[in-house]
Amino acid sequence: MGMPKRTYSLPTDTLAEFEREVGRGRRASVIADLLRAWLEERRRVRLRREVVEGCREMADVYLEAEREFHPLEEEVQRALDSDTEKGGHRSRPARPRRRLRARR
Repeated sequence: MGMPKRTYSLPTDTLAEFEREVGRGRRASVIADLLRAWLEERRRVRLRREVVEGCREMADVYLEAEREFHPLEEEVQRALDSDTEKGGHRSRPARPRRRLRARR
């Protein structure tokens, strides 16, 4: 990866503090890390905004699907509830009640 040089103007006090905090051999890598982190945060903010916008655009579709399938979900839930009340529904099979004998 190339390392092109660029010139930017920065406030004097900010630059002086940065140069006091970061040694000469590390300044370019610290700036590169800061730029990457800033760009990644911007990408995440943009993506979050696009997801929220997409959800808003799809809200009518989601609502229609809910209206269509909600009665079916209720019917399934009633059937599961009635099976549980009868004792016919178990999440796992019953364990046998035999005792293990100690080995000699």
